[in-house]
Amino acid sequence: MPELQVDPLVIPESLEGRGREAFIRFSELCNAVQRDTWGNDDFCYSHGRRLESYRPNDYEERNVLLARSDGRLVGCAVLDVPLTDNLAACYLDILVHPGERRRGVAGALSSVAEARVRSLGRTIVMGWSEVCLPVTPEGGPLVVPTGGAGGYPRDSASAALALAEGYELAQVDRISLFEPGASVEQAGSGASAEPDPTGSRGGETAVDDGYSLVFWSDSVPDHLIHHYAVLRRFMSTDAPLGGFLLEEEVWDAERIRADEARHAAGGGLSLVCAAVEKESGALVGHTVLHSSADAPHVAYQEDTLVLRRHRGHRLGYRMKAANLERLRDERPEVKRLYTWNAAENSFMLAVNIELGFRPVGATAGWQKKLQ
Repeated sequence: MPELQVDPLVIPESLEGRGREAFIRFSELCNAVQRDTWGNDDFCYSHGRRLESYRPNDYEERNVLLARSDGRLVGCAVLDVPLTDNLAACYLDILVHPGERRRGVAGALSSVAEARVRSLGRTIVMGWSEVCLPVTPEGGPLVVPTGGAGGYPRDSASAALALAEGYELAQVDRISLFEPGASVEQAGSGASAEPDPTGSRGGETAVDDGYSLVFWSDSVPDHLIHHYAVLRRFMSTDAPLGGFLLEEEVWDAERIRADEARHAAGGGLSLVCAAVEKESGALVGHTVLHSSADAPHVAYQEDTLVLRRHRGHRLGYRMKAANLERLRDERPEVKRLYTWNAAENSFMLAVNIELGFRPVGATAGWQKKLQ
């Protein structure tokens, strides 16, 4: 391969503005990699939606490096730099065009990105890669994460790069698929929402053991936002972390509203179900479904959390079952719903199986501590 040229991407103000061509080529590359992995467009973004997600904000700095060979875009690296928490870490994603793999592109991008990490004074790099099932041929070699749960194909291009660059496998997630045409048992959770007497968006349903479920779409009601900030903060560390050296994230009302605004600006839609402790009125758990206006056929099961001292009441199942019913009722165009769960999270994996999710792939979480 001819010598690579690696340059930063300048994020344009709009898709009509200066630099739009380079951004569109970058977005097309990202989508080509996703199509090659999954065989469909379920993880592809429109250029406009991607642009909204790359705009500067107060909580992270996003750097994009483009690798070209003879003028052709052959790969990219996206480096996310947290600005308010986890200040020792950076998050790295390296993508190489399917026709250009195992030619040194990823290694070159990794070297340039690592130099950038060092220049920022950061000492930890984390990255992720994905494969479809079957994860590896019968009897094929696996890399096992430091915690011992799950495995990832050692012969994959992403594993070969990570291990060659000195990364350790910190965690493996199972990727699961739910098809909303299947029925969801409601398990006595009262999954159909009654009007919320407070007048907030969404509704509330009662259960018989001191908890109720409350629902909203897109934006958390003002009277719940501080409770919700507590859940978002604990989500960053209460979920299984494997070997990742992650610290608790800083969440407050301002950050939640900024996060909601970015999601909405890209055409994002959200359905949230939260569990309320009736005695205190506090939120003690939540689950989130994301979809988008420009890809209405697919949705993603994002965070699900129950605070530790409120576990043992099947709140995780009840919230997820109720929200899946909402998805079927309010987003009937959704045909496929994906979720990710740590291989060691046996409880949530069992909940997902009970609800009708089936495994379709695996995510590897890689980590490197810089010397």
